[in-house]
Amino acid sequence: MLGCASDKCDLALPFEAGLPLNPTLNPTLSFFEVGRGGVRNSGRKDNIQMNCEKFEVWAENENVCGSCKRLKTAHVDSSTDMEGELRKVFLGAITKAFPNLAGNVPKVLVTPGKTTEYQCNNAMGVAKQLSMLKPPVKMSPQAVAEQITSSIDYSHGVISKAEATKQGFINISVGMPYVEKAIAKLVTEGVRPPVVQKQRVLVDFSSPNIAKKMHVGHLRSTIIGDSICRLLEFCGHDVLRTNHVGDWGTQFGMLIAYLKQVAPDFLTNAPDITDLAGFYKAAKNKFDEDAAFRDESHREVVRLQGGDEVNLAGWKIICDVSRREFSQIYDKLDVHLKEAGESFYNPIIPKVLGILSDNGQVVENEGAKLICSADWKDRKTLGKGEPEKIVLYYLINAKAKGERVSPLLVQAAAEIGAAKQEAGEWLVKVGKDAFTPVAALNNDGADKFVKEIQKILKPMHPLIIQALEAKGLVKGDQISVPLFTIPLIVTKSDGGFSYDTTDMAAAWYRIHEQKADRIVIVTDLGQELHFRMIYRASEDAGWTKRPGLPDVRLDHVGFGVVCGGDGKRYRSRSGDTANLADLLEEGVQRSYDIAVARQKEQQDRFDELKAKGELREEFKPFSDEELRQISETVGIGAIKYCDLRQNRTSDYVFDSEKMCSLEGNTAMSMLYAYARMCSLARKAGITDIESIKDAEIVLEMDCEKKLGICLLKFPSVVEKTCDSLMLHNVTDYLYNLVSCFNDCYNREKEGWKVVGHRLQNSRLLLCDATARTIKMGLQLLGIKTVSRI
Repeated sequence: MLGCASDKCDLALPFEAGLPLNPTLNPTLSFFEVGRGGVRNSGRKDNIQMNCEKFEVWAENENVCGSCKRLKTAHVDSSTDMEGELRKVFLGAITKAFPNLAGNVPKVLVTPGKTTEYQCNNAMGVAKQLSMLKPPVKMSPQAVAEQITSSIDYSHGVISKAEATKQGFINISVGMPYVEKAIAKLVTEGVRPPVVQKQRVLVDFSSPNIAKKMHVGHLRSTIIGDSICRLLEFCGHDVLRTNHVGDWGTQFGMLIAYLKQVAPDFLTNAPDITDLAGFYKAAKNKFDEDAAFRDESHREVVRLQGGDEVNLAGWKIICDVSRREFSQIYDKLDVHLKEAGESFYNPIIPKVLGILSDNGQVVENEGAKLICSADWKDRKTLGKGEPEKIVLYYLINAKAKGERVSPLLVQAAAEIGAAKQEAGEWLVKVGKDAFTPVAALNNDGADKFVKEIQKILKPMHPLIIQALEAKGLVKGDQISVPLFTIPLIVTKSDGGFSYDTTDMAAAWYRIHEQKADRIVIVTDLGQELHFRMIYRASEDAGWTKRPGLPDVRLDHVGFGVVCGGDGKRYRSRSGDTANLADLLEEGVQRSYDIAVARQKEQQDRFDELKAKGELREEFKPFSDEELRQISETVGIGAIKYCDLRQNRTSDYVFDSEKMCSLEGNTAMSMLYAYARMCSLARKAGITDIESIKDAEIVLEMDCEKKLGICLLKFPSVVEKTCDSLMLHNVTDYLYNLVSCFNDCYNREKEGWKVVGHRLQNSRLLLCDATARTIKMGLQLLGIKTVSRI
């Protein structure tokens, strides 16, 4: 008998196997035999399967779906990117259903469904677009969804059923033959990345400070940044891994001055400063306690920045010691990057400042040069808080050595009793019956003063407008509204440069010299405002605009704090900031202790098998050397996975016991599942999985189809993560994948068995595809796998 290959089809065609169907419809169509779980290929002609719900026969042997009357004779060409294929199908369906959108078809929204395998969520957006046409087309989301559904081309094979709901969603069932062929392709071709437009992406991460040990905070930046690079590289992007180390600035004047004191002959007799943290601490103590040494330190940094050869030699000695320490950490974490620290950008700072000044972005204030990013808005329609921000930013400077409040603002405040003059000195109101001298106003007082002058802010008093006009901040009805609460300081009042200066120079260099299409900077959330300001200033300078190309994309990847058991910032037992090396060692040692304990628990089992002569290679106990090697892999992997599975913007508690647990969403759980999958082939006596690669993939049980669909989600997960840079999407996916595998593995009583089963090779290949995907997912997180654990 012949029948439909759909997993839900209950109708067979009343033909004997071998009866030819209409060759004019599809001359390469093969035949299918009805068996348990659906129709399987009979082996004749091409390995093609039909994918309709039900068939009925019309005249001249034309085979048409009994429910939708569509011809079902197409070749099933499966891609391992399930969501990508579904998007293609629905893009075609929407285009066909609504040609009046004239090329303005919205982005196709296909997501895993809550009660179905997938769902398409475009109907509401399309309905809105139709209503905006001229003349408008009025359709409910349900009607739109039904029209899209009726326009689906089922010949792709990816969809076996699609139904519109009253709310306008389209529930999607995936074709079993499609999944089977896609898994076969995955086994043959390996885990493939999504197809994306290739870019040059610069990722700035890790960024420790020279002369200081890497601490726990650098863990997050380093492993988050490395994982982002791995994901982007997997997708084929040209990735520039950049380590923006802190190797320039005032602290080096202090270190060089101290180096000259303790080792005056350092040029010819290199001192032992391998304990660089202790060296730094001693120099800092002297800097804090000795005014003469402090003055000398300032002079030394000026000499360094001026190119003094002796100071540059001392600076290089200090940097080299730090780099060796950093290299040990990077080797342990298996992280590779190229250093381009603050000093790298120092030579181009004058050029970049000149560009910014020529753009009119730089303003002077008491000798300092600032960049004040702002938007021009109608002053009659200012939003909530904007008048206060304007006054605080432009007319009050609580840190100024001279005038701290604009005299015109004080005059306007005096009209409502919020300012008064006593003994020739102006005072401003900072609370009920509380006044403070203008000359003594601090930031807290400035905030309180602004609260007292609300009456002259909405609308703005003419004197305030006059003060702003004098600064060029009001032009007709337009007023400059600052975007941030503080400016960028690109030149200090003493002529020195700051982090703001270096980061603006870095932004210019990365865009213009390194030709980056996208820049990603990975730091803690405390620096988010700083980089928002850097990015906005870069955009205002026009650096991100490229004729004929998309704008350069700028991303700040912020992350939270690693906490101890008390919920506070993680520290060492002595109360100091915890060193990263110590934290890594703690994770490795914890993993080793668990491995030794588990092996001791299983010793009786080892002895029993040995006595029976059944102690196969895969069951033999590990040597201590092997345990330590595995513990290094597992311990480092556990730390990485625990960090990456968090929403990176959240703080999390570092708990070495929990992160080494075999239960839940942990690296140990992933590695154990991977090792279990690898062991199945060994138990089946398959030494080379390549030897069974030609076996047909047959997904007979629902749990197998669920696992297969989950496997085919991997490319979309990678693509979405490369966009959002939220790495917990990958760990969530891996946890779901392992859960799907365990759901199969634990159904032995219901018929899911591998070794010795009639579908052994099919299931071994399914396990191999799952193991490959887990291994690739973990590799993208910088985590190595082990085949025995």
